[in-house]
Amino acid sequence: MKVRNLWPVLFALLLSIGSLPAGELEWMHNLDDAKELALKEKKPIVVFLHSRRCFYCPKVIEEVFPDPKLQAFLKKNFILLTLDVGTGSDSIEEETADQAPERFIVSMTPAFLFMGPKEEKLYRKGKKHMIIYGFWTAPELIRWGQEALKRFDKLYGEQYGR
Repeated sequence: MKVRNLWPVLFALLLSIGSLPAGELEWMHNLDDAKELALKEKKPIVVFLHSRRCFYCPKVIEEVFPDPKLQAFLKKNFILLTLDVGTGSDSIEEETADQAPERFIVSMTPAFLFMGPKEEKLYRKGKKHMIIYGFWTAPELIRWGQEALKRFDKLYGEQYGR
């Protein structure tokens, strides 16, 4: 099969990344909407940062997100947001709500960002957002999420009545 004939298949796969049909998880695609819902529900936000050129992003979607324990944990504790960090021709959602703001553009994907409803930083090292890079299993993501929840409640819980 010629490489040229693979482009329609690859394009279809990349489009499916944008919709993230991962089991029962319902991902938001607009930062402002996610922040508004997080304020209402008094929850932190977990952001799945993905890119069109990412080898592991589809693997996370297909192999990690369907895990029932991870789904239950994320649904209970977080507002879920997915953003495309590709820019220009690398972006699937070019000029749409799915496009990550410049401040969230990362150099490697997949990446997970934990933050409060007003973009409060959950400190990891220094004053950077708590960003987790790479392919992680469901139990590992749950551990990262538990750490983020502890930090959120310690730093900002009183602001939200948690």
